[in-house]
Amino acid sequence: MRGSCMFSRIRSWAALLAGACMLVVMAVSPATSHADNPIVQTIYTADPAPLVYNNTVYLYTGHDEDGSTYFTMNEWRVYSSADMVNWTDHGAPLSWKTFSWATGDAWASQAIYRNGKFYWYVTVTSKALNRPAIGVAVSTSPTGPFTDALGKPLASTSWGDIDPTVFIDTDGQAYLYWGNPNLWYVKLNQDMISYQGSPVQVPLTTAGFGTRTGNPDRATLYEEGPWFYKRNGLYYLVFAAGGIPEYIAYSTSPNPTGPWTYRGVIMPTQGGSFTNHPGVIDFNGSSYLFYHNGKLPGGGGYARSVAVEKFTYNADGSFPTINMTTAGPPSIAPLNPYAVVQAETMAWSVGVETEASSEGGMNVANIENGDYIKVKGVSFGSGAASFDARVASATSGGTIELRLDGPTGTLVGSCAVQGTGGWQTWTTKTCPVSGATGTHDLYLRFTGGSGFLLNINWWRFNGSGTATATPVPPTATRTPTPALPSATPAGPTATRTATPAAPTATPAGPTSTPVASAGCQVTYVLNQWGTGFTAEVTVKNTSASAISGWSLAWAFGGNQQVTNAWNATVAQTGASVTASNMGYNASIPAGGSASFGFQGSYSGTNSVPASFSLNGTACSIAQ
Repeated sequence: MRGSCMFSRIRSWAALLAGACMLVVMAVSPATSHADNPIVQTIYTADPAPLVYNNTVYLYTGHDEDGSTYFTMNEWRVYSSADMVNWTDHGAPLSWKTFSWATGDAWASQAIYRNGKFYWYVTVTSKALNRPAIGVAVSTSPTGPFTDALGKPLASTSWGDIDPTVFIDTDGQAYLYWGNPNLWYVKLNQDMISYQGSPVQVPLTTAGFGTRTGNPDRATLYEEGPWFYKRNGLYYLVFAAGGIPEYIAYSTSPNPTGPWTYRGVIMPTQGGSFTNHPGVIDFNGSSYLFYHNGKLPGGGGYARSVAVEKFTYNADGSFPTINMTTAGPPSIAPLNPYAVVQAETMAWSVGVETEASSEGGMNVANIENGDYIKVKGVSFGSGAASFDARVASATSGGTIELRLDGPTGTLVGSCAVQGTGGWQTWTTKTCPVSGATGTHDLYLRFTGGSGFLLNINWWRFNGSGTATATPVPPTATRTPTPALPSATPAGPTATRTATPAAPTATPAGPTSTPVASAGCQVTYVLNQWGTGFTAEVTVKNTSASAISGWSLAWAFGGNQQVTNAWNATVAQTGASVTASNMGYNASIPAGGSASFGFQGSYSGTNSVPASFSLNGTACSIAQ
């Protein structure tokens, strides 16, 4: 994919606008960081479907393939953000090939959470019917992998069975709407993969959906792409309106199945794509509209890109007019650079791509001289002393420049990366940092010779005045579970050995029942600053037999509070803490180890816990 028109044009576009971009960056205060629209630059994305879960927005999208002259879409992608400006790429956990009864066309979709599972309703083309149908996939994680829940279509009425939208009402009843040119709905059962009765066709009246002129076959403005939800007792149906080119409009009803009242236009026709597709959420006290346009270089009606705007409802619950911007919404909170940050977390990028990592999740790849990643609103506090990066290179490597507020901004650190012998042969590089204080946009700018330089899996900074230990890779102990990868890049990347792997999201609780441990050793590495800290914990099995399922317990000696974790499910009650395995790291072989980490806050002292127990057996503590 590196040689595609999309990425070469992004590079050319970036070069042409470099001066203008610098002026913009210097004029905007990092304290009021905004997202960059479109929010994904590594590929073309379309048909956004946001889901709020565990204080994070998960964004499910389609993927317009490069060079398409129609809606050529083979997979769905997942991204996530906790701050609405920096988005983490979780790859492609679902493809039309997941459905044995499908022949192609991974079109619009939406996912929802219920009963400990995530249900992803999708559009695919049915082999038997030779037309679109609605399928449903299921997973225990918001980032997959997903499997076909039925082995057949969930709903099929006519050629226009596309664009499903799903909502669970406050009384527990779930609804699924879909369709173009007709609008259909069913009441889903509690299992979310079956429904009551037969699909119901919604009467498309001009009172309910506006009046279209010039098309005797379609009397209303409803075109496709419905998005159904409820707010303050009122039901909203937001949709792509038209004809062509489309804009976004909406209708409301006091009841989940109508009758509907047309309320007007939300987003006029803009952005270089003749289609649009809405997704509306409330998150962290604010409201957001997701949509797509054709704004990336090479973009258009078949090469679309997802974007987002923050908005405020009018006092009567109506929508304001929302226009497309390149700035996007402001950041909800600054990013903490002293915890592990996945390299595929970015607000903007130039030149780079992502791929599945042998250590789990994704990594940034196909990096060439002059490429960069921007991360918005990074809070360095009183100052960073060093920088860690998990890197790999099958060539002679390159340099990671750490710059503030622009790709040619203040240089605060520089990491020379040598060849490691392979694109998935990982090592951790630590480099000194000076001058990184306060809150800034961080640019990881890559320099070196010709061709691909290096891959980067994750990074983090270490605070001033704290000991810096060689970190344990946060994903090193994952046992990759095959999932559907994105298209294999052309050229040198074809020889890379990355294996599509298990997701980074946290399922509910351990997936194995812990068994007693005969011997264990814990390594606990602290990195602290101000009133915050991270801890990297490695549990070594010192017994002669494998451990199947583990739970590590300890008690803090002060008022420490865990705020988030990776590679384990961490629960805290008072000072007592328990970390339980994920599905992919449940087994620890004799002599092997499992690692996880967490971030927390404290005041006063913050020392290593005095004791640990693994599955009820006391562990020694490495010094």
